[in-house]
Amino acid sequence: MSRDSFDEQLDRLTGVLALMSREAGAAIRGASTALLEVDRGAAETVLAGDAVLDARRAEVEAMIPEVLVRHQPVASDLRLVVCALRIAGALERMGDLAVHVAKVALRRHPVGVVPEPAMPVMTALAEAAARVADKSALVLATRDRLDAMQLGLDDDEVDAAQERLLSLLVSGWPYGVESAIDLALLGRYYERYADQAVNVGRQVVYLVTGTIRL
Repeated sequence: MSRDSFDEQLDRLTGVLALMSREAGAAIRGASTALLEVDRGAAETVLAGDAVLDARRAEVEAMIPEVLVRHQPVASDLRLVVCALRIAGALERMGDLAVHVAKVALRRHPVGVVPEPAMPVMTALAEAAARVADKSALVLATRDRLDAMQLGLDDDEVDAAQERLLSLLVSGWPYGVESAIDLALLGRYYERYADQAVNVGRQVVYLVTGTIRL
């Protein structure tokens, strides 16, 4: 395989990851719209889009063996190939977690899942998760090591919002056990979503430096 051909394959690989990162960000935004605005159409769009993310991950997985066998990359090229597989997995899981949020919204529709007292903290949680997703997509595009390492700090906003939500649920929550379970699960989904975005940052740090320090 010529170097030009190899570079084309790497460009294709990074292009698919860039698409996945944007789609994973759109998924959590759509799921949050479904949840906070009781929007059935937004939830159904998220569910339909999950198949696209799954297909893109499969595309990445199909490209990896061919690149490894035909070119036997070393050093930074090998790191890119290894990281691509890990990043695709993290982005696909982000899509799955957005689907979990959308399914909770659909299960309760046309009744809203989030009672008014929880709306501010749930909105903060959704917005913080979306910001972490945006940062991970940017880091993936720029491979900026410092921005990648800062993702851990951005994730702290999600963790803090989740803690505020849990505190609200254990302090005499008046909407019943079922509502409390729904909100606790939603908080966990958002927290895990952000964790996967941070994992994307970890892989970028490894790609650039050869070590993971995030």
